[in-house]
Amino acid sequence: MHAAHAYKVLLRLFLAASLIVIVGCSSDDDEQEPMELEDFDEEIEVVKVWEESVGDGNADQYLKLEPIIIGNTIYAIDHFGVLAAINTADGEELWEAEFDEPVSGALGGDDNQLYFATYHGEIIAVDRSGGMEQWRVALTSEVLSAPVSNGRQVVVQSIDGKVVSLNAQSGEMMWRYDSNTPVLSLRGTASPVITDEFTVTGFANGELVAFQNITGSPVWNAEVGIPKGRTELERLVDIDGQPVIEDDAVYTISYQGKLSVIHLPTGKEIWSKQQSSYTGVDLGFGNVYVSTSEGVVVAYNQTTRSEVWRQENLKFRQLTTPKAFGSTTVVADFEGYVHFLSQIDGRLVGRVHLDSDGIRSPMIISGDMLFIYSNSGDLAAYKIAL
Repeated sequence: MHAAHAYKVLLRLFLAASLIVIVGCSSDDDEQEPMELEDFDEEIEVVKVWEESVGDGNADQYLKLEPIIIGNTIYAIDHFGVLAAINTADGEELWEAEFDEPVSGALGGDDNQLYFATYHGEIIAVDRSGGMEQWRVALTSEVLSAPVSNGRQVVVQSIDGKVVSLNAQSGEMMWRYDSNTPVLSLRGTASPVITDEFTVTGFANGELVAFQNITGSPVWNAEVGIPKGRTELERLVDIDGQPVIEDDAVYTISYQGKLSVIHLPTGKEIWSKQQSSYTGVDLGFGNVYVSTSEGVVVAYNQTTRSEVWRQENLKFRQLTTPKAFGSTTVVADFEGYVHFLSQIDGRLVGRVHLDSDGIRSPMIISGDMLFIYSNSGDLAAYKIAL
């Protein structure tokens, strides 16, 4: 192995083991202690509709095995390759398949197939009706994010900074893009977002790039994080959350960078705010919601970019990507608590506990239901009682 390449590999392995120490680092160790949860007057009633077990979750690996909802079915897969299809309404298991594969990135899908990634750097396609394998393709490196598909192509990013587009029917490569990877990066990669015309994804070097779906030609490149400082840790600017597209705007955020709103057709910055996060963003109630790397939940007005509110009572609790759910904004934490905040002013209005092993995967909203896949494999559906 080339010496420089070996150095990068060792540094990334080190960072994977020490991510929680690095994120939100401070000179005062006391400031990094997760805040104790305080009692508050709950203003909403959160009801658990159903709960099912899907394998062993992430099996103590630093993975975000996000399920996917297609139609009335939610699909989830664990680290050991247990894949289940479950009815979203009542939690009834429709089918289960087992793969002898160490899963690292999940779960993508379209009308016909599901897609997941393995530690061996393979993308596997299975049919949605029963989990029968259709094809598999070996990539250049491990994949930690979910593949995405528009039914014609499957796009995925590997940890070596490469984005690959595969034919959804055959797995044949359509195009590949190689980004400039930094020496050091956070343990994770962004899932692309795909439209009819463009694929948009963020990279560990802080760049957000839009590609033409058919040719893979870059349409534009936007700098969301610009490396600053003398040490490699100070220069971390990863984009690890999936971008969000609404109308002609792309919303994204980087670690030690900024929250950016980019004009989709041109790549021009509409507005930005200095901010740091190792998750993604969500939209709702006219706001952009962010879980910062310090565990502060912040809402910014989509139009004026002004700060609407911030919630600081969850600091250093390793929060998930915030999700707009009904009249609330929801985040989950490392102890498995799910926190419901008012979209109006950010005050805590509800809380439930799912799994003492914690929650890392992004939550999913479908209609009036919230779906959560915990670190130990509990898949649960919640509603807010009216």
